[in-house]
Amino acid sequence: MIYRFSVGRLECVVVSDGQPGPPFEPPLEEFFTPESGVPDDVLRDASHGRSTLTCGYNCLFVSTPDGTAVIDTGLGASFLGYGEYIEPLVGQLDGGMASAGLSRADLAAVVFTHLHQDHSRGAIWSGELTFPAATAFAHASEVAFWSGSVDLPSAQPHLEAARETIRLFGDKLRPFEYDAEILPGVHALSAPGHTPGHSAILLQSQGERLLCVGDTFYDPLQLTNPAWATPWDLDAPASISTRRQLLSRAADEQLLIHAYHLPFPGLGHVQRNGSAYTWHPVDVPDNG
Repeated sequence: MIYRFSVGRLECVVVSDGQPGPPFEPPLEEFFTPESGVPDDVLRDASHGRSTLTCGYNCLFVSTPDGTAVIDTGLGASFLGYGEYIEPLVGQLDGGMASAGLSRADLAAVVFTHLHQDHSRGAIWSGELTFPAATAFAHASEVAFWSGSVDLPSAQPHLEAARETIRLFGDKLRPFEYDAEILPGVHALSAPGHTPGHSAILLQSQGERLLCVGDTFYDPLQLTNPAWATPWDLDAPASISTRRQLLSRAADEQLLIHAYHLPFPGLGHVQRNGSAYTWHPVDVPDNG
């Protein structure tokens, strides 16, 4: 699945690495748990009978004056980490790139919102760099965290991919700080909490803007309930603060949002509804 659009002069295309559908959609109760602050009865009442979450892996390619970049890279091929069922349902980035006329060899940059495996493994899954000519970018705190001693249980499934990403890119991995312009028109915004260096990415060109929120939220339930955390938020209070700040800005400034895990292509707007928000996906025809 691919979807083309533009942000000013920045030509963009969302390429799906996969989007498992029924009966393989993950249960909501795995994402919102009593341990993460969402009691079972609260989840039941809020979900209105819905029991699963549609989890897409929406990788965003952006043509910049310095070359084409991809923001996050999916799970990659031959992935079995969620069970054998997942392998044929993800790792579709390569085929999507071909359909979009994108070459792995020509990609100039990889920008990571963070280094969880579902965002980074697509760049290193084969044991070699998927995009051999690309420079990689990740926040300095993200690189430092995964390079150090990691003992948090919820981080363990991601540790191997994160460290392999850091190792394979080597001196081609450029740590950045928040508020930096990574590439022309591509800016890093503060969004910590999900991981220590989790970053939002703001595209700006000719007065048009797009906010890539990474894992700031997985499901519209976190817009109607911004205080809901997940088991994968390493610092839940910080992740909640980040979510509130980014949603407030997106609503006030009417920003187009790219949400990595929402149904393809993950593009939409948010509107304020009291202390909560509602998600309004962009009506996109199949223009692949």
